[in-house]
Amino acid sequence: MNRSVSAWLQHKIDDYKFSVRDITVDFYMAQARLDRSGAGIEQLRRFNDTCLDMAEICQLNGDDQSYLHALGKLHHRLMQEMSNPEREQLFRVQAYQLARLSLTRLCHHLAQTGHWDKATTLQSDFVKHAGSIF
Repeated sequence: MNRSVSAWLQHKIDDYKFSVRDITVDFYMAQARLDRSGAGIEQLRRFNDTCLDMAEICQLNGDDQSYLHALGKLHHRLMQEMSNPEREQLFRVQAYQLARLSLTRLCHHLAQTGHWDKATTLQSDFVKHAGSIF
C-alpha cells in the first residue's frame, strides 16, 4: 500500500511540476507581448489572466511561496504600467483596476499569514503610484 501511495504522490508532484512549467512558458509569452511598445489593453489583460492562472495552480497545490511570487510579479508589473507615461490613459487606468485586485489578493493572503507589515507596505506603495494616473 505504501508503494502505491508513494507512486500516487509522485504522480501528483510531477503533474504539478509540468503544470507550472507550462504556465511559466505562457507567462513569458504574455510578458513578451506586453513588453512591446504598441501593446494594448488586450495584452495587459492576457498577462493578468496568465499570472492569475499561475497563482491559482500554485495555491491549489499548497505552494504558498510560488503563489505569492506569481501574484507579486503580477502586481509589480501592473504598478509599473500604471506609472508608465508612454502608455495611453485608458491602458493605465486598466492597469490600476487590475492592480487593485492583485493588491487585494496579496494583502488577504499576507494578513492570513500574519504579515501585516508587508501588506501595509504594499498598500502604501500602491497609493503612491495610484496618484500618478489621476
